[in-house]
Amino acid sequence: MATREDRTGTNADRPGTVVRNMPMHDQILPHLRKGIVENRWKCGERLPEPQLCKEFGISRTPLRQALKTLESEGLVRLIPHVGAVVTDPDAAEVGETMEILIGLEQLAAIRVAQSQQPAVLREIEAIYRQMQRAAKQNASDLYYDLNTDFHRCIVRGTGNRSLAELHEKVMWHVHRERHRAAVVEPLTAESAEHHEEIVRAILDSRAEDAGLAMRRHLESVSRLMMARRLKAAEIAQRSKAGKSKTRR
Repeated sequence: MATREDRTGTNADRPGTVVRNMPMHDQILPHLRKGIVENRWKCGERLPEPQLCKEFGISRTPLRQALKTLESEGLVRLIPHVGAVVTDPDAAEVGETMEILIGLEQLAAIRVAQSQQPAVLREIEAIYRQMQRAAKQNASDLYYDLNTDFHRCIVRGTGNRSLAELHEKVMWHVHRERHRAAVVEPLTAESAEHHEEIVRAILDSRAEDAGLAMRRHLESVSRLMMARRLKAAEIAQRSKAGKSKTRR
């Protein structure tokens, strides 16, 4: 679930293509983050500094500034004499991240339902209608983009900047886990209806119901995510055991 800017793609495969109208480390940061989130670099893999400097047409100074930001976000570890290594969160850490996300979005749904800001309510309903159309047309990429926009719209609709910034940081880890495990809700014509209860409660100013509906929805997503992770771990373990027997 990346931002609209990140979803438009990059020219990072060509040297020196980053637009130089702001600090360079801020320019390259979304490209690096996107690469980690979308598994360009796997867990435990070191980011190749010389290659990245060539790719972006930059020196190591702005690159290392960007890597420090990624470390503060928990996406890489900076290891002396090694460099930036992509972190590898375990199942417990992923579960903790989802708990934080659920809490943030439950609070956001409550606040938006309480405030009843007309412009925010119109945007939430408009995105929801677009999600319904995309689901009926089986337009999966569009649907999942809209799904991200739906949740972000509710969080930003609170008007709480600190909440929105914290939510954005947490979401990068959720996006990464989804890409890593290929975890998405199965897309059917009814997929958007999973959000109906949230939308109705918000529009009807039923704050507690809105928060609980958001919690139930995200807990379902979390269960799916953890189930996929456990299944992937089992497959990897069987594969490892099979290779061990072959060697014997």
